[in-house]
Amino acid sequence: MEQVPTSPGERPAETGASLESAYTASATINEQGIVTEWSEGATRLLGYVPSEVVGLPAAHRLADVLGDAARRVPSEQERWSGTVALRHRDGHRMEVALLAHRWTSSGGTVKWFVVSAVGGAHRSPWDEPLKEWAFTQSPCFLAIFDTDLRLVRANTGMERTLSLTEAEMRGLRLPEIAPDPVSDETERRMRLALDSGEPQYMEAFVHPTGASAEHGWATSLAPLRDPDGRVHAVCLAAHDRNGVEGVQHQMLLTEEVGAAPIGTTLDSVRTAHELADAAVPRFADFAVVDLLEPLPRGDEPSSVPADGPVTVCRAAARSVLGGTPESTVAVGDTTSYPPLSPPVEALVAGHGAVYGDADPALARWAAQDPGASWIGEYGAHSVMVVPMRAGGGTLGVAVFSRHRRREPFQPEDLRVAGELTARAAAGIRNAYRSGREHTTTMTLQRSLLPHTLPDQAALEIASRY
Repeated sequence: MEQVPTSPGERPAETGASLESAYTASATINEQGIVTEWSEGATRLLGYVPSEVVGLPAAHRLADVLGDAARRVPSEQERWSGTVALRHRDGHRMEVALLAHRWTSSGGTVKWFVVSAVGGAHRSPWDEPLKEWAFTQSPCFLAIFDTDLRLVRANTGMERTLSLTEAEMRGLRLPEIAPDPVSDETERRMRLALDSGEPQYMEAFVHPTGASAEHGWATSLAPLRDPDGRVHAVCLAAHDRNGVEGVQHQMLLTEEVGAAPIGTTLDSVRTAHELADAAVPRFADFAVVDLLEPLPRGDEPSSVPADGPVTVCRAAARSVLGGTPESTVAVGDTTSYPPLSPPVEALVAGHGAVYGDADPALARWAAQDPGASWIGEYGAHSVMVVPMRAGGGTLGVAVFSRHRRREPFQPEDLRVAGELTARAAAGIRNAYRSGREHTTTMTLQRSLLPHTLPDQAALEIASRY
């Protein structure tokens, strides 16, 4: 093992660190230089336990440099870093790299939080692979162009965005990869970054497959230099700003959908319509609600055959298109879902699922079921199927799709749809039970009335409950 030269009486802080995992040593020092907190890592680094350090001046136990650090830093500075000489409990001195943050509490107390990464300076055998992984797997869209503005590297994000592999794009200029006015402007900015050596920024990016022109991007173009400062290439990094905005939008959507009126009456048909209305156009372009035909009697569990068609009654349908042309089954009519179709799979499994336009199950359903012709006819690229369950039983299934919006359904959309259908199923179950109880009550009332009345010459007799 290579020995690190040190001056007499000194040992490097990282001695032996290669044989153990890296750790962090930390301490807190107030403005008067008194140690107020001492971590386990600090004990491990310097040998002192907290009771030997906390409450004493930092310079008393450690070294004059550490005690002077807080006094040397200008009052307006919030951070300080440097290498200081510390003394181990056994007496030897050690050079340690420190990072110190000035922190002010809500009560106005000022203190320094001091940290040191021990063992972190060692090179790992994974250093080079990690750099490659960071480039290829970055959530940003990354590409490197040489001084002729021809692509030499592209990460998976860029490949996915442009639906091309790196091999297919290598050697081509950006306008040749994605003919677009934005590509021309981006290339002009890349040339400017190469010539000036200054980064360039744009609020645009070539339109990915399936993205609208209004999609939001933040693009940076940075010159890449060698150790001598010469520019050899330019790096393009594009970040999807809609990602952050999408999270905010999803939160607002969840609140809005959660407040949608569902199950406001003891009318199962009305509740089914409320479910469809809550979904369209908030997060779906088309939605249908189908109830099992017949509905389960009482509280008995429903049984859905996995190997046979399932008959349902269309309770509601809603679309962003006038007249709901996607639904070839009229509300109130019955239809059947073929075996292994997504609705039957959801009914059997008891949970929902999202299908993309490339999913074989979706293509098989459209080929087997004439009632699913809307998938191909209207270009549905994302379909979500959710069973309607309440009280341990299954009442039906809700189908949601997108053909106008370009964004596919996300896991959060499935969660929201699950909450909506659960509320609707509970309302339909309550309506069904209420109707059954009303029928039972009326039957009981009629049974209490006499079927015939005696004939009386002097009286007219009538009865009512």
